[in-house]
Amino acid sequence: MVLWDEPGHAVYWVGSQEESPFRCNAYLIVHGDVRVLFDPGSAMHHFEQVKSRVAAVIPPASVTHIVLHHQDPDLCDSLPQWVAVNPDVVLVTTPRTRVLLPYYGLPDWVKWLDVSPNDSTVLELSATDGAALAFLTAPFLHFPEAMVTFDTRSGFLFSGDVGAAIEKHWRLVVDDWDAHWKAMVPFHVFYMASSRALRGFTDKVAPFPITAILPQHGSILPGPMVRPALAALRELPCGIDLLYPDSNLESALRTLLR
Repeated sequence: MVLWDEPGHAVYWVGSQEESPFRCNAYLIVHGDVRVLFDPGSAMHHFEQVKSRVAAVIPPASVTHIVLHHQDPDLCDSLPQWVAVNPDVVLVTTPRTRVLLPYYGLPDWVKWLDVSPNDSTVLELSATDGAALAFLTAPFLHFPEAMVTFDTRSGFLFSGDVGAAIEKHWRLVVDDWDAHWKAMVPFHVFYMASSRALRGFTDKVAPFPITAILPQHGSILPGPMVRPALAALRELPCGIDLLYPDSNLESALRTLLR
């Protein structure tokens, strides 16, 4: 499924058809000789479907990079199969994620691109047209060193679990914000660490010209819904905010000291 197509740069949805409301998305960017696959999924449930969708666009062995936004098995359990398809593929992730990925059975010689926690890591897609992928950390959303990817050409934010939803009636692109927000809330309430983590992340990405949010679970949030989604997430209590709420005294003191 083509999501963005212009001369020299294309973005595709290459995810899986599945009955689970915990549906997983995978994405592919093709920019000349650079072919980047995002969050390819699990070995048992996703590999064959994702590989066949990639094959409809490019030879799977020509994938040059695989971006892993965190370490969950539904996102990257299929890595050994992808490395077998192309032993020269470069795995892009944060150092804390990289520590855990070998437990899925990766060979010792696999190639890595470490994403800096200082948000300074960029993958140039071309030396001539300025197209690039910028990697930004999303601490504790939900993994301690989770990350997201911003595509400077399309303006797409590949957001991992941020912006995700658990949907019984899935569609590729959201067409009803109010209904979709109700599907986003349970996911974020139970999986994200805290509202402080969400606020920090939404403030970090606010300056970026985001044209769509592409999460790993649920539906894509198109341009008109980007700012409402970020604003709503910024104010959402979640995680330890709900498990360990302030006492009445702490709440009163915080109000008095503002």
